[in-house]
Amino acid sequence: MEDTAPIANLLYSILALPIAFMVLYWVKIRKDRHRNESGEIEYRSLGHALSFFVVEGLALVGSLSILITAVSGIVRYIIYIYG
Repeated sequence: MEDTAPIANLLYSILALPIAFMVLYWVKIRKDRHRNESGEIEYRSLGHALSFFVVEGLALVGSLSILITAVSGIVRYIIYIYG
């Protein structure tokens, strides 16, 4: 991405932040739907629990990688402009 303008990298990084936060919010809402009255998470079966853990794990890893990429793009822009 060295051949693109620094402002374009900044815009892509800023646009990536809400996407990462939406994925994290989706995981939280999805987890809250499976809670019972006492606050424990319940699953219908072992397969349901395993699929939930896989999907939740992939979503968390993906959103964290988007966050790291976005923040590094913003820092790179600040270093390019002021450094």
